[in-house]
Amino acid sequence: MNINKKQGIKKILLINNFLHTGIIRNISIDPVVVRHSGQEIKTGVTFPIGLAYMGAMLKVSGYDVKIIDPIAEKVSLITIYKNSRWADAIVIPFSPYHQEDIKKYFSIFKDKVRIFVGQIAKYLSSRILEDGLADVIIDGEPELTIVDICRNWPYLNDTPGVIFVEKNGNTVTTSKRELMQNLDSIPLPLRDFTNPRNYWDLLFWGRPTAFILPSRGCAFDCIFCAQRQMNNETVRYRSAKNITDEIESIIRQTGVRSIFFHDETFNLNDTFAVGVCEEILSRNIKIRWACAGRADLIKADIVSLMKKSGCIHMTLGLESANDHILEYLQKHQKVSEIRRGLQILQKKKMAFSLQCIFGSPGENSFTINNTMNFIRETNPFFVSFNVLTPLPGSYLFELVKDKLDLRESLKDMDILHTRLSFCDYSVNDLAKIIRSAYKSYYMSFYFLKKIISEIIRNPANIFWITKTIIFQTRYFYISILKRLEV
Repeated sequence: MNINKKQGIKKILLINNFLHTGIIRNISIDPVVVRHSGQEIKTGVTFPIGLAYMGAMLKVSGYDVKIIDPIAEKVSLITIYKNSRWADAIVIPFSPYHQEDIKKYFSIFKDKVRIFVGQIAKYLSSRILEDGLADVIIDGEPELTIVDICRNWPYLNDTPGVIFVEKNGNTVTTSKRELMQNLDSIPLPLRDFTNPRNYWDLLFWGRPTAFILPSRGCAFDCIFCAQRQMNNETVRYRSAKNITDEIESIIRQTGVRSIFFHDETFNLNDTFAVGVCEEILSRNIKIRWACAGRADLIKADIVSLMKKSGCIHMTLGLESANDHILEYLQKHQKVSEIRRGLQILQKKKMAFSLQCIFGSPGENSFTINNTMNFIRETNPFFVSFNVLTPLPGSYLFELVKDKLDLRESLKDMDILHTRLSFCDYSVNDLAKIIRSAYKSYYMSFYFLKKIISEIIRNPANIFWITKTIIFQTRYFYISILKRLEV
């Protein structure tokens, strides 16, 4: 620890990852939702909800806070450096792909307390701290920890949930931070630091979108997901009142009425889902919202209530249309159960999208064709094709982490690209398969017909649809077709 740094922390800059040069890529994981957030991704530009929650907690605790999201806001290096000079401490999600840029950035501001957050940094903590890349790593849920760091710096031995280097050079990992049980006690995330039009989602055809986190954690143990591990195998819910208060606050502050519920499985708990829908309806709030869910948990009456309260779309994890692969992935559902859920959505005229994962053990041309045929039969609007990836914190990662050079391997682990194959296909073969799947779906008459039908059904959407298609075609070419070209 550099004891010569400022003893008192009063001003904190929370900043998202950025590149000094090159093409933006999404390899950053949010410190709260444990997934890509606050990034330009294939479905839009997501809000850095973890940084916004940390900023809110710091602000109510009496600290001066600034948040910068360089990618979404198109902020210049001059602005970044100016705000960095202002701060006593700088907080940034650790991203393996951006580590050289972070190293260059932090080397200029060695007089600041430099803090990493996010799921990945702890796995590289020795290298990060020994190389002097940062002063502190937050391990776990960050809102309470960041406040304690600012209060206690530079004496952190009694601060739970941190990794740091003592003055004598010893690396210290403190006790684990307990998860916050009352999520309603956390102040609503800050949103006034940026233009709300910077964030949007494909499901709303590029319209400004607000991202809300109704719950934290997941009850399932899919081997590719880190949510269960970070949330101690629990699911914690905010109250319907607290969630709806945030929706009303967003509408007042920004005018945005397109809402994406950014948690794992909105329809996991029937009582919770019904409560949120009824609270929205009781306040007569006019919004359009979308969520992620599980197909096997879909119930007709709840879908009807969701639709009545403004839900227009659900994203669902198909992963594979092969039961033995679903079993390997520990999805705890069968293809027949997924199909039944999708049939309910179709009957209720609720739009849905599917997410697929290729590359599990036993994957072959037959299993891939099964999945592609299932997609054509069930008629989702959008489909996301991904490669099985050992994301840090997942059970899959624990199986292979000792075999990996983490500093290098993690750079490409963004679910589209990987350096590790779990099946008989090579990494290059998997790249070709993902590329082919995207081309066959999105460059087909079948998908073009969907777009034309959407324009005919909602002609007022033509501007937004056109804008979205132009943006996504660019992303599709750069990140999928071009980068996966082998």
